[in-house]
Amino acid sequence: MKRLFIIVLVMFAAGFVMQAQELNCRVEVNTDQVAGTNKEVFNTLQSDLTSYVNSHKWTNAMFKNEERIDCSFILTIESVSGNTMKGNLQIQASRPVYNSSYTTPLFNFKDNNFTFSYAQYDKLEFNENVYESNLMSIIAFYSYIVIGLDFDSFSRYGGAKYFETAETIANLARSSDDDGWKAFDSDNNRYALVSNYLDNTLKPLHEVVYDYHRLGLDVMSQNVENGKAEILSILPTLQTMNSDKPFSVALQNFAECKLNELVDMYRNSSAADKKKVYDVLSSVLPTQTSKMKDLSN
Repeated sequence: MKRLFIIVLVMFAAGFVMQAQELNCRVEVNTDQVAGTNKEVFNTLQSDLTSYVNSHKWTNAMFKNEERIDCSFILTIESVSGNTMKGNLQIQASRPVYNSSYTTPLFNFKDNNFTFSYAQYDKLEFNENVYESNLMSIIAFYSYIVIGLDFDSFSRYGGAKYFETAETIANLARSSDDDGWKAFDSDNNRYALVSNYLDNTLKPLHEVVYDYHRLGLDVMSQNVENGKAEILSILPTLQTMNSDKPFSVALQNFAECKLNELVDMYRNSSAADKKKVYDVLSSVLPTQTSKMKDLSN
């Protein structure tokens, strides 16, 4: 009986160890543009943000350590006045492709309206029901955007509730004077981003995210041509959405993330397939046609 108890205890402990938080995030605080300040403050901020983002339980989902979502938050400080810091935040996230060593980009976004207050050793806390800190609200907001996109890529509309949580964070923050949260201030701010993910006009984008990854990339280890054919079949949906809601930030972000990948994928395809991909990408990203030259030959 004692031996059985020990075996059960070990199995329980092993199962517990296998459970992990959702994010495997690299946090970097870049202070190259700030001179004559105490760099230890930023070292502490970077260490504490890294610890918080990676140890916080963002959802009720069960993750194994190897299932954690790879992402990075690169905070560039541009100016400091007392405890007030201004800069920008670059958020990137990727996803592994089934049965391969390849990872595909999910999200790549630069937030240019990052102003916050921080003193060394401030305790970092977040409560999704109360707006208390612009720093932590922004970090939490993008954490839920990243999680939502990852879930979307593995199950149809799987990220919906995480986009809704991000919307709750944005709505609470709108009462503040902090930039980036208000409707109509910009079509490229946080409010616009999460509004896009919850906009019925752009609902097909969630289907595209799922189909592109699960029915396209994830099947390529078994049949490359089937995967490419699936992706080719869904690309016109991007063009349709762009006509219905021109240059929406969420749609643009998806197209920009996949641009280089799609060019690599179809550069040796038939002339008809290359033209189809080019027509879609050039309609959504008209200023980036120089990157598509391998599709226009």
